[in-house]
Amino acid sequence: MSKVINITDKLISEKPVIQIGDRNYPVNDGMSTVLKFEELAVSGTSENMVEAILIALGEQAAKELDVANMPIANFKVLSIAIMAAVQGVEYEEAAARFQE
Repeated sequence: MSKVINITDKLISEKPVIQIGDRNYPVNDGMSTVLKFEELAVSGTSENMVEAILIALGEQAAKELDVANMPIANFKVLSIAIMAAVQGVEYEEAAARFQE
């Protein structure tokens, strides 16, 4: 008989969330979304960077946060937070990886 590897408890069914103030923003951590986010984020154009946030957080959150007009320092923090959320790591760990 074949060995059964049960991974049921290892699979995640909840979406990660980023908290800003008293608001929670669910992050789309689907594989295709994350790959598209990374592709857009590294492109360097402002339009693609805003699009990356839009696909990760959704249109309503992107409008609410006014990401297109967000100071670049805040945009960087938000981008790192999204990467931390989709990777399931703490913000500080994702920020350290970003510096490498």
